[in-house]
Amino acid sequence: MKKFLLLIVLLPLVVTAQTPCNEALMKYAQRYPAAESQDLYKLVFQDLYGPGHLLTDSLAAVRYISREVAEMKDTYPEVFRDVNDGPFPLYEYTLCDSNFVRVNLVLVKRGVIALDKLVSALLRSTEGLPAPDPKFVMTHSTAFKAAYDPHYRIIRRDIFDREFRNEIGVYIIATPLHHQGQ
Repeated sequence: MKKFLLLIVLLPLVVTAQTPCNEALMKYAQRYPAAESQDLYKLVFQDLYGPGHLLTDSLAAVRYISREVAEMKDTYPEVFRDVNDGPFPLYEYTLCDSNFVRVNLVLVKRGVIALDKLVSALLRSTEGLPAPDPKFVMTHSTAFKAAYDPHYRIIRRDIFDREFRNEIGVYIIATPLHHQGQ
């Protein structure tokens, strides 16, 4: 609760001051022009709490993510030149502290990341995190969802860097476009 109140008080200061957080928020606003204030709030919230508000049962997480992956549209290019190809990046670090990483579920849909490995990383990413009050959890704005169709999960940065970053890099490099030298 204290972190949430601090977030509400400090967010306006962060946005108006020249700080690394301000720079991160400005980049976010440039990357996502359809983002609204609640999307910025969600980004800050995710950097503080990670996936702690979503995950309590690994079996339920597998079922929920499996259903989401099956139902999501794959509007991403067949060939990736970098992590930012497509409507939503393959991964992106959260805000200024970059404690966590948003991992796009298209990587699960395409078999780059195994679902059980993602769920394991999610469970480990919640260890030691305080559980936020559910009344302060927010979804993306309707405009953000319409513009970017985000499907991702939050993973602790050290776990992501150790277990997923290289796999994703190999996936990008191994595309036919890179082999053709274009």
